[in-house]
Amino acid sequence: MGIVVYWLEGEGDDARPVCELFGSQDLTPALACAEARRREGHRHVSISTELAESVGRPGVAAVEAGRTPDGEAYEWSKAGRAGKARRR
Repeated sequence: MGIVVYWLEGEGDDARPVCELFGSQDLTPALACAEARRREGHRHVSISTELAESVGRPGVAAVEAGRTPDGEAYEWSKAGRAGKARRR
């Protein structure tokens, strides 16, 4: 089991937790399940993962001299990516 989608069934004091299990390669179906539960009006819809093949923290933790810790070139910059600032 790699991905679990959780949500509440019922209302108020009668609400009970429910979940659906997905394999670690099934992120797209898990996201679709979560979206469907939200559209149905369920509350506290969330996705939890524990993917064995994902080691370390996602993303880039540090960039020094234009390189990531594993030596790969890293040139991404936030400057200019968000568009021009709006004046009010």
